[in-house]
Amino acid sequence: MFELSRSQEIVWLHEELFPDSRAYNFTAALDLRGPLDEQALRRSLATVLERHEGFRLELVPDGFPPLQRVNPDCGLRWRTVDLRGEPDAEAAFEALWREQHDDPFDTTAAPMVRWTLAALGPDHHRLLQTEHHLVHDGWSFGLVLRDVFATYRELTTGVPAELPAPRSYAEHVREQLAAQAEPGHRREAVAYWREALAGAAFDLPLPGLVDSARVRAVPHGEQLRYLLEPDLADRLRAVARRDGHTPFSILLTLFAQLLHRHSGRTDLVIGSAVGNRPPGHAETVGMFVNTVPLRVRLDQADTALTAVDDVTEVLFRSLPHQGVPIQDLARELGAHSTAGLDNPLFRVMFSAHDAPLPQLDGLGLEVSIHEGYNTGTSRFDLDVVLIPDARRTVNSRTRRAGMLLIWDHASDLFTPGQIDALHGELTAMLRNYLAAADTPLAAL
Repeated sequence: MFELSRSQEIVWLHEELFPDSRAYNFTAALDLRGPLDEQALRRSLATVLERHEGFRLELVPDGFPPLQRVNPDCGLRWRTVDLRGEPDAEAAFEALWREQHDDPFDTTAAPMVRWTLAALGPDHHRLLQTEHHLVHDGWSFGLVLRDVFATYRELTTGVPAELPAPRSYAEHVREQLAAQAEPGHRREAVAYWREALAGAAFDLPLPGLVDSARVRAVPHGEQLRYLLEPDLADRLRAVARRDGHTPFSILLTLFAQLLHRHSGRTDLVIGSAVGNRPPGHAETVGMFVNTVPLRVRLDQADTALTAVDDVTEVLFRSLPHQGVPIQDLARELGAHSTAGLDNPLFRVMFSAHDAPLPQLDGLGLEVSIHEGYNTGTSRFDLDVVLIPDARRTVNSRTRRAGMLLIWDHASDLFTPGQIDALHGELTAMLRNYLAAADTPLAAL
């Protein structure tokens, strides 16, 4: 048995505070078009479960927080459902994924991942994968897809999978605990955050929308998704390259300006999820993600280009210090949870999910991915995610890539119409910025 990692502690704490929340259940649907060898797919999933200890973790609820262990004998959670006889197969599938997503995991019984294969039509199946964030993050999802379909290809065509050996998540936890025990551990990082956040306000009321100061007893939420078309995405990539930025730093700046216009504040703290994987664990399935509080200060007299320069500098300075667990940082800063929140340092997030997806040929299948379903929960008032490549497929990608912006939002604070309007404002500012980055920030 061994302790939870600091990233796992955040997940566990949220569910202690909000036992009815499913914010940390992650569900993806994989569309499989073509002749499918169901037995080979099931064997591939069983191989992944055996290969990755992270998927076989379970909590041992003796203590606060609990310990965890690797279950050596847990079996595959797998079922098949035939929807081909349904009058509306898509409606039946929607009910199926909601049921699978909403079903709570028993965190004391591995594996905290389950799969359902639904048959929708001739040579058309959809694989549902639901996992708990105690054992998963975005990078892990890409690893699992690679391993599943490389193994499937090996079983169906004989092409060797040749997968690198993963390290165990238990090793990561032991290394993390050993590092924390070192004298002076994180001293420099904590000093950076103390200086960077000195005098910052951690609330962010957004008047004119809904009263965001009220207590959120249950984190109800909804999700809207928007595609940035390839032409717009290509222009964003080109302008970012030209000016030494990234699409993320440009969109983060414009998002901060959007928040300024609705809050009146020019000094904002915005959370962002970061991978936080230590060296040597690129092949490890598990929860590594940390969140960091990015302090963005906007001068309305600056050009928009100067504002993006400043935000890019904030990212360069902040990301090397991402290893301080957010709960430790809050304690170091003396910040305490208010309004029913489990994170006292920010109420709005903007992140990029840019973990690579595999590109595999010779599968005999077209595999497209829809990930990150939301069925009624949101940890934050606003949680916006940029997916820099909207081509969500396991096959080789040739067509031009758009981008996705996913807006998770508290449904007791925002209506879908308000989120739609916010996204419209953001994309209008983006088009203006790409046309004339030297426009004053206030005039975008």
